[in-house]
Amino acid sequence: MNIYSRATNLFGKYVNVESKIFRKLKDNLKKAKIKTPVEAYGSLVLFVTVSAVIVSLLFLFFLSLLTVGINLSAIVMNIVVAIFVGVICGAFTYYYPSFIISEKKGKIENSLAFVSIYMSTLTKSGFQPQNIFKMLSKFNDYPAAASEARKINHEVNKLGMDLRTSLEKAIARSPSPDWTEFLSGIKNSIETGGNLDKYLEEKSKGYTKGYKRKLESFGKTLTLLMNLYITVIIVGTIFFIIVSSLMGAVGGIPVGTIKLFHYITVFGGLPLVTAILITLVKSASPWSE
Repeated sequence: MNIYSRATNLFGKYVNVESKIFRKLKDNLKKAKIKTPVEAYGSLVLFVTVSAVIVSLLFLFFLSLLTVGINLSAIVMNIVVAIFVGVICGAFTYYYPSFIISEKKGKIENSLAFVSIYMSTLTKSGFQPQNIFKMLSKFNDYPAAASEARKINHEVNKLGMDLRTSLEKAIARSPSPDWTEFLSGIKNSIETGGNLDKYLEEKSKGYTKGYKRKLESFGKTLTLLMNLYITVIIVGTIFFIIVSSLMGAVGGIPVGTIKLFHYITVFGGLPLVTAILITLVKSASPWSE
């Protein structure tokens, strides 16, 4: 029995697929190409949430036993922290398909300048539109765009679908507004007999300028995040430890409680914030391909 089956057996009856929250999850699973029924994935979200609360509670009680002992304040704090951890883990599981969509969106948009130049070059070389997508599907330097092109190529050359219909389906499942606009322009050029070569050339120039602006913006963002990390996170953690130690010395707060806060901050909070920062930098990077 895999984890989805176990989660469905335990929590499947609590998943209402008609509710707004799970309808949105169903759409995200489809766009993220996660081939798991929404009932099973929704059950997994609940399973992860409850499991995280239980595991965190056991760990925190064990940590309290080694440091401050078991008292009312420690019990209350442990319960609050465990619930918080459970909510965070559950939310991460729920939004994981959205993260995949966002990552794919970023990869496609970061590659559009190069993809449009490549497609423009193929058009000038005399390739037909359906063959352009066939060639793009083999353009593995940018796998996100190649994956979308591979789907179009499969529908046209393997399933016999006409290119216009395939482009409509690609537009409907597109994770990126820019990619949607790009495909819509190609589709309109094909339908109206417009100059596809001219369209791709103009779009490649626009995407190239946008990519240059994105590089400049990323440099500024990276500088800001690094300054924020050093001044707020690192210095802030040291400042918190010093101030809380002084408060414990003059304010009558038990030393064990102060130590517990220090352990949670250093071994929990700091690594978590660092991981979040790394994720933000990676997601904002124009080189995410």
